[in-house]
Amino acid sequence: MLSKNLMNPPSYAIGQAVFIRTDVPDYVEETIPFKSLDELVKVCTASHDNMTLEKVVIFSMTNNEATAVTLGFISASRGQRPGTSEPKEAW
Repeated sequence: MLSKNLMNPPSYAIGQAVFIRTDVPDYVEETIPFKSLDELVKVCTASHDNMTLEKVVIFSMTNNEATAVTLGFISASRGQRPGTSEPKEAW
């Protein structure tokens, strides 16, 4: 049986999707917070120009201790220099 708390989304972010900018030469992260699993799905399935999804972080408070789960994705890249067709060197 679902509790009433699970039915209503919280007024604070429960996580964030972390994207890597692909239009700049350096590793630049952009984060988009979400408050529910529905928002998570919308953020992760929407098209984000010049960005690729790197990871999703989901937060939780258990016994007044913050915990998080991070889901990483292999498709992440550091991007490429504007005006070039060659990918940037791997680390």
